[in-house]
Amino acid sequence: MKDLTGKAAAKVSQGEVFQAISYAALKARAARSSPNQILQVGDFELIVAHDENGEGLVVQMILPQADLAAIAIQRAGEMDGSARDWNDRVQREWLDSFFPELARYLARWQGITMRLGPGENVTLEKAVSR
Repeated sequence: MKDLTGKAAAKVSQGEVFQAISYAALKARAARSSPNQILQVGDFELIVAHDENGEGLVVQMILPQADLAAIAIQRAGEMDGSARDWNDRVQREWLDSFFPELARYLARWQGITMRLGPGENVTLEKAVSR
């Protein structure tokens, strides 16, 4: 299952939500955007904000964790048909290992920081400037 987790993370990271974040970071950098400015990229709205240290800017998107989980389960099912038959407990266990793997993958290959929260959401950030 670990192999499926890594492959699913790679597949999910290619989705349009992550492309939108990368494009928004380029757009914000080129436009010299200021904090609290909202950028529209396709169907997604992102906000330009200060990074955690207040030293630079990031584009940030918050989306429901359930939406990202549904995409992950769908991709896993496409790669391994048995994933379509997982019960809720097996899905939760797999997602518990999937989210950290996706976060590592995004940080390493796309420069996107992923954190769980606030609440039942996922926060995604990409640096605009430092």
